[in-house]
Amino acid sequence: MRTVLEVRGLTFGYDSVEPCLHDVSFSVDGGECVGIVGANGAGKSTLLWCLLGLLKAKGAVRLFGEKPSRRSLARVGVVFQNPEDQLFMPTLLQDVTLPLLNRGAAAEAAAVRAQAVLGTLGLEHLAGRAATRLSLGERKRASIAAALAGAPEIIFLDEPTAELDGRSVRQLTRVLAELPIARVITGHHLDFLGRLAGRLLVLSQGRIIAEGPTQQILSETGLLESAGLI
Repeated sequence: MRTVLEVRGLTFGYDSVEPCLHDVSFSVDGGECVGIVGANGAGKSTLLWCLLGLLKAKGAVRLFGEKPSRRSLARVGVVFQNPEDQLFMPTLLQDVTLPLLNRGAAAEAAAVRAQAVLGTLGLEHLAGRAATRLSLGERKRASIAAALAGAPEIIFLDEPTAELDGRSVRQLTRVLAELPIARVITGHHLDFLGRLAGRLLVLSQGRIIAEGPTQQILSETGLLESAGLI
């Protein structure tokens, strides 16, 4: 399987005194679902921003074998923790169409693609509605639709289950399980990631303290306790 993401020795600090990420290294293969778990403040979101080049870190990040660039990032989808960061247009269809228009797609083709993606996520009947009129679970799925519109080969999701009720979590699980692309998901919802991820990385105080098959990691109670996850 081809490696789509490779991270080596990633270190980052918001100041020069104490780094909040320390020598993080891992890789992700095409089609693989990897969970990055850790307590609040472990550095999960910071790690994602470093992978996307939004924060400048030391070390090496390779997307599809090259440094992050406009070309490689065009093959990446991102779902932020707060849907409002992605959904702000007058209608949901326009929210999902916008990334395609920004990439130079023709308006008609972009609208057709956006409608198809909304249909895949069961949101086609809401295409003409503003995101502010949707439930949180619907907004989360709509954010994923916006990220998938450009047909990415890997998608990063930051705490996708935050504030969701049980039904919405189950809907989100089904959507993500059916994606054939690589998925990197941060969070501390262990049941959710236990159903999705084939592998877990445990992040604690900015360091990966364990990595392995999901069920193996979830069986190590002492490890999960030390990482603040249970």
